[in-house]
Order: sequence, then C-alpha cells, then structure tokens
Amino acid sequence: MKDFSEKKVFLKKDKEKILKQNRHPWIFSGAIESFPPGFVSGECASVYSQAGEFLAIAYFNTANSLSGRVLSFQKKAVSAIIEEKVKSAIAFRKTLFDLKQTNCFRLINGEEDGLPGLTLDIYGEAGVLQISTLGMERLRPVLLEVLRKELSLASLYEKSNSPSRVQEGLDKKEGLVYGSEVNEVIVLENGISFIVSIPDGQKTGFFLDQREMRKKIGEISKGKSFLNCFSYSGGFSLFALQGGAKDVKSVDVSGSALDLLKRNTRINGFSLHKHRLVEEDVFPFLDKEDLSVYDVIILDPPAFAKKREDVETASKGYRGINQKVFERCKKDALVLTCSCSYFMQESLFQTVLFQAATAAGKEVQILSRHIGAFDHPVSLYHPEGAYLKSFLLRIL
Repeated sequence: MKDFSEKKVFLKKDKEKILKQNRHPWIFSGAIESFPPGFVSGECASVYSQAGEFLAIAYFNTANSLSGRVLSFQKKAVSAIIEEKVKSAIAFRKTLFDLKQTNCFRLINGEEDGLPGLTLDIYGEAGVLQISTLGMERLRPVLLEVLRKELSLASLYEKSNSPSRVQEGLDKKEGLVYGSEVNEVIVLENGISFIVSIPDGQKTGFFLDQREMRKKIGEISKGKSFLNCFSYSGGFSLFALQGGAKDVKSVDVSGSALDLLKRNTRINGFSLHKHRLVEEDVFPFLDKEDLSVYDVIILDPPAFAKKREDVETASKGYRGINQKVFERCKKDALVLTCSCSYFMQESLFQTVLFQAATAAGKEVQILSRHIGAFDHPVSLYHPEGAYLKSFLLRIL
C-alpha cells in the first residue's frame, strides 16, 4: 500500500494549538487552510502549521466537519504507526487478565489506543472488528496484515454497522474476514460463563464496558431482591446470582435476548426458580410493577441520544425513567443508573438525576461513579472517549 503521509495539509494561522499543545486527536474543517492538489478523502497526510512546523500524521475526510483524525504526533510511515499501535494495545491487554477467569475484552479502543475509527473486541479465540471512518477503511489492508501477524485468532468477524459510517460515506459491512465461521462462543468474565452471539448480538456481541460495574453489583447483592431492567443477556443478573441475591427479575423487550439469558443462567448452574425473566418493554413494566419489593434496581438502557440533536429529548427520557424509580422504590434501595449516550456528558447526566430526585421528592446519595474497565482506557487528551456514565445511588 502506498504511504500517503508525505502529502501536506496546512492549518490556519494560530490553529496549531489543538495539536501542538492540547494533543487532541481531532481536526475540524474550520482549522484547515488547505489540502494538497488532488487530495482524496480518506488519505493520510502530514499536518503542518502555517509556519511550516510538522504537527502530526492524520487521515482526512474533506466532506465532514470533523475532517481529520490523528494517528501519530511523530513523523513516521503510516504502516509503521499502525503496527506500533496494534502491538502496544496487545502488550497492554496481556497484563490485564487471567485468561482462565476473563477471556473477553476490548483489544483496541479507537482514539484511546491511537487508532481512531477502529474497535477490536476479543471473545476467546474469535475477534470482532468495527471500522467506523473512511480513513481507517482505507487503511484496512495494512491493519489486517498486522492483525494476522500479531494475533492467533481462529476467526475475525466484522460488524462495521455504526451510523457514523453513513456520515463518512461508507456502506455498512458485516461478515467473516478470515478464519472459521463462528456464530456463538462461550466466554468467561470474572469466572462467569456467557454465551455470546457474534452476528446477532448487540454491539460486537456483548457489553464489555460494564465489566467492573457488574463485578461491583455482585459484591453488594448477597441476600437482596434484585431487578435488572434492559437486561439483554443478563450480565448484571448473573453477577447478582453469583453474589448470593435472594431473587432476581430480568426484564427486556427482546425475546431472543431473554432466551440467551436463560441459557446463560443454566450453563452457570444458577436456578431459574430464583431468576424470573420478563419479556416486556421496560417503560410500561415500571408503570405497573411494585418497585418497593426490590433492594437493588439496575437501569442500563440503550443510548437515548444517537446524535447531538437528541440530547434534550434524551435528557427528558433519562429524567422520566429515573424519577419513576426514585418515587416508587423502597427506602435504602440501591439504584445503578447508566447512560451510554455518547453526546450526554457525565455532568449533564448528574444534573438530570438531580432533577429526577427533586421531582420525586427524595433524598439521594451517590455511592460511586462508573468504574471503568482497564481495557477501555480514555485518553487524557480526548475526554470525549468517556461515553459511558454510571451512578450507584442510595435512595433515602
């Protein structure tokens, strides 16, 4: 693959601060003075200040307002950058897990691992790849060559189906990249087994980013009555059962998700007599359910804000569902409430919870905030990477 990094993109006067001082990996179109003649969207280029100072290697989509994404602040061949970043991500993850206890994790986390537009999750011997940008799509041959060299995977499956691909001018792409076809795998998370449906599952198959919060919930579940809303395949529910919960009720609108949850319950040897599954939309379910019987309630819904314009509507949704639970749960109930909406900052989510508590007329304490999993690092220079927010609350 030809290395395009010697093509030069110049920033406008005084716009180099975001790269030179702040080291932020995004370059917006308003900061760009010019592209070289014949530049094609998706190509890589060296980024320079007006004074001719080298700043970074980045790829660009000239059609988007978020035009450039930085691959490196050092002057290197793009292929060398990709190989270096992949090797670094692999080496770090090898330090994190006892694979006899946890063998599913995020190997590459986009900008946070210096590879914007790329996510790679590992499920045992299967990998699931997501590419969300035109620039990373053009780097696909280099990337796959490195992955084949550095990883011993039985299969690599692609689920590049995020809405951002449409904005990048890309079609959605899904299917086996190489290796043997795999539909389901059984993986371990902190000693609990989960069946992961790779083609049909949410995201890459499982919500790996909640690993530490699931562990925390297991630690506080002994003897408690437990309600898991938006349960999907039952991560929080199974950790509650392992932690000695008195009884667990899991609610999800998807029958296929609950079928998977039932299988997950059985393969771990937990009793279905203690684990009740309810196939229903959570919102009407909460309207009629007696919430005063539960000691712990989990609210971990899908993202309410898919784009920036959705934030106001999403805030109303989060406020409403939390107020409903605050009003009707028992005294001293614990509520783990979460938002995975990328465009809702943690400060705004906390404000929404404050408004819900005020409207419910309840005193509410924050016991802990989201405990991030180490395989989902957030760059200090890219706080936007902290998309997942969780608050463990005590309702007085």
